[in-house]
Parts: sequence; structure tokens; C-alpha cells
Amino acid sequence: MPIDNLKALMIDLHDSFGDDETSSQQQQLMQQLQTYVHDIDTAEPVPPGLVESAEILLDEVEEGHPKTAAIIRQVINALGNMGI
Repeated sequence: MPIDNLKALMIDLHDSFGDDETSSQQQQLMQQLQTYVHDIDTAEPVPPGLVESAEILLDEVEEGHPKTAAIIRQVINALGNMGI
């Protein structure tokens, strides 16, 4: 169930940005996070940098998008609860 929760949070995060509010760096980080979440379903280990990517995204949006930042914090916490 934790992976389902993480996927739902990623959908919420994507929806909270909207298409026209994101910078190219935010889009790249979102894409990177989505790739990592997809990789969790496989037997292969998750590449390093997932939490770091989320933290970079959090730093970038925290001031201007508090609701989005809250979702990113939930993603980081969910990853921590999963041992990632």
C-alpha cells in the first residue's frame, strides 16, 4: 500500500502545479521523481537521488506554492517511511 500512497501523492503534486505555473527545472524534477516512483515497482533498486530530487523541488516551490510544498513534504515522508 505505501507505493499506492506515493503514486497518489505524485498525482496530487502534478495537479497542484498546473501546466503553466512550472519552470523548466520544476518540470524536469517532476519528471525525475516520476521516473523514480515508477522504478519502485521493479525488482531493481531505486537509483540514488530520489529524496534529494524531492528536496530540491521543495526548496524551489516552498515560498511560492505552500500547498505544493506540503505535498512534496508528504512524498519525502512517505519515502522515508518506505526506507528510501
